[in-house]
Amino acid sequence: MDDPDIENGIELTKGVGLAVVGLGLAPLAKKVALNSGLGPVALAVAVTAVAAAVAAAWFGRTGFGRFGGYAPKDYARVFLVGLMGSGAVVILGILAMTETSATNRSLFQAMYPVATAVCARLLLGERLAGPAYVIIALMSLGLFLMNSGNGGLELGRAFWLLACTLPLIGLADVIARRSLCNVEPAFVALGRLTFGLVALTVLLPLTSRHDWYGVVSHWPIVLAAGIAMAGGALGLYRAMNVAGASLAAAFVALAPVITAGAEWLTLGTSFTALQLLGISLTVTGAAVLALRY
Repeated sequence: MDDPDIENGIELTKGVGLAVVGLGLAPLAKKVALNSGLGPVALAVAVTAVAAAVAAAWFGRTGFGRFGGYAPKDYARVFLVGLMGSGAVVILGILAMTETSATNRSLFQAMYPVATAVCARLLLGERLAGPAYVIIALMSLGLFLMNSGNGGLELGRAFWLLACTLPLIGLADVIARRSLCNVEPAFVALGRLTFGLVALTVLLPLTSRHDWYGVVSHWPIVLAAGIAMAGGALGLYRAMNVAGASLAAAFVALAPVITAGAEWLTLGTSFTALQLLGISLTVTGAAVLALRY
């Protein structure tokens, strides 16, 4: 195929499709695993291990020699990114899903570009256009509506656990975007998952033999969750290489729609009119914010 525009379009479609499906189904697979009785800590470690292995196999096709020339400080910074972005965020998200839906988890995931923009504004002095704040406010309203029920807000433990992931992702992305400008994105993508797994190993004393028996007996759903998690990261990386971060993030904002539809079909989860409005506000706001700001 000789037309570069067509080739780029195909690559973008593949990357976005993989990212949306992966990021949309990963929370659902984890929710199914939790519903099957798997312990949250063992599940977090096992799923991240699968995701890191998939990413290593993908990037390892061209060898890891190119990563050997990076300085120790580069590895230290990637470790911080992994500690927050694929360590703390993963366990907090899984703990939250013991009490809330996969769609709610996915909706907070759609807020991650906002968290990054806010952290960049606070820590790096980057400016946001005035309308962007209005969009962020509407997206935040969407999160509150998603966590409504019985005629009012239900801001329980799950909401606050998911809320804690926002500054963690924002800070991790600021480090990755600004401090790691001298390393290639593949190094950050692989390091994020790998070092996230390393960080999660400190929680192993909290697991029991029974937890790991559960992981082994339910290995298909654990494998599916890890592959989906890795697919989301790899697809986003691929789309960003073709079209840039903003356009890729705009498409990936559709992931909660995939989660909601799949959760409704497979788990029978229902959503109120206010919750559906909340999903719409957050997803639409994420797409517009990524494209315009």
